[in-house]
Amino acid sequence: MPLKNCSANVPSSHMLQETLAIILSKKQFKDENFIVSAYTEKFGRVNYTVYGAHSRQGGRKLAFLQPMSVVTIMADYRPKRDLQVLRDVSCSTPLMSLLADPVKNTMAMFLAEFLTHALRTNEEDRFLYLFLRDSILWLDLTPSDKIGNFHISFLVRLSVFLGFTPNLGPEQSDMLYFDLLNSEYMRYARPNADLIDPEEQHFLRKLLRINYRNMHLFLFSRDERSNLLNRIIRYYQIHIHGFGQLKSVDVLREVFDF
Repeated sequence: MPLKNCSANVPSSHMLQETLAIILSKKQFKDENFIVSAYTEKFGRVNYTVYGAHSRQGGRKLAFLQPMSVVTIMADYRPKRDLQVLRDVSCSTPLMSLLADPVKNTMAMFLAEFLTHALRTNEEDRFLYLFLRDSILWLDLTPSDKIGNFHISFLVRLSVFLGFTPNLGPEQSDMLYFDLLNSEYMRYARPNADLIDPEEQHFLRKLLRINYRNMHLFLFSRDERSNLLNRIIRYYQIHIHGFGQLKSVDVLREVFDF
């Protein structure tokens, strides 16, 4: 089926660079301008300036710049700039339900905020980009009643690409605690350490087996799912300096009742 032509064209320039991108956030500054953050296929994490948002052409651009949208961006890309100037944006991969379904949209808003905190590098990582894009497509096509564990699967897999996935190794009966900072087992609890105690370790091993195909088969209680999410967020906060707090997590808990 032919894709919908959803572009807002502007005159070309010899400085323009085109790249596929996933929108993470947009914030208004001054009266008619926006700053858009995206993870791109060619340049990693990039912040763009969108001028004249209240004009007819600017409004068309903003319509494509919703969090977790998959788009093609044309911009005056200059590597040493903190802000690139966005000239054109078009719909790369139309999403069928992600932005319209309130349940899926809540999940998407949480993941977009999480990625805004987690993704820092402005270097190309095509495998990470493809993982993000394919994850968005999975979320878009999966029925809403089967996505309750999607964020857990996504965040566990994301840690692999960021280089700090938990290395559990074989179970050892005398190693009672798992240290989140050093990603290793310990015999004894260390004061002030971020640890997973013996009662929670079976959940940790479950996490490393979860994926988008089987996620609906993992049955967690409300408290278990909430605790797992807390542990995962804390794990990222430990391994990414300045990760900060997430605002959308409370909305996620309310919608998914955990």
